[in-house]
Amino acid sequence: MSVSSISGATQTYETTTAAASATAAKEAQQKETAATEKNTTDEVVYEKGDSKKKDTANQIYNRDSVISKLKADQKSRAESMRSLVEKLLSKQTNKFSIANQSLSSIFGEAAKNADPATIKKAQEDISEDGYWGVNKTSDRLVSMAIALAGGDTSKADEMMAAIQKGYDKATAAWGKELPDISKRTLEATKQKMEDWKNGKTTAQDYAEYLN
Repeated sequence: MSVSSISGATQTYETTTAAASATAAKEAQQKETAATEKNTTDEVVYEKGDSKKKDTANQIYNRDSVISKLKADQKSRAESMRSLVEKLLSKQTNKFSIANQSLSSIFGEAAKNADPATIKKAQEDISEDGYWGVNKTSDRLVSMAIALAGGDTSKADEMMAAIQKGYDKATAAWGKELPDISKRTLEATKQKMEDWKNGKTTAQDYAEYLN
């Protein structure tokens, strides 16, 4: 076979091979593209479905988280109010004991050791217009309740229940019924809370204590 024949045969082979390779490559590319498009479609559908699942899961999680936080906040508000009532009424009772020389009370030691000036000051403090009198003490309690409720009147009942618990705790610490001044303070506080709840008063009416 001549060199030219060999060369021609080689070229024909190379051309045929190249064409076959090109065809195969094209087919392979088409298959790959089709597979990619299918995978992409499947992936999009999957991710879309998964996104919905995640959204649903997040909604459930967030809802539960919010509910838990609200319950915690509610418990915290109520506990704070209860503690404040107990402390304020205990201080009021302390002043009452000193003012009236109630030596048999848990504050008897303070009452016994009080000098005339201290006794006089305690009597002034628990008077009608005194700092520890019914009016001002109940005003402070209501202002605290409004603050803890965030000014939301729908939480008034919750705060009133906490106020009653605080009164009961103070009574237990006292060891007997609280003095009349404390009972009247509780009644005044509840009435003022009812007025606030029903829109007869506003937080602004207690601005002096809220600032």
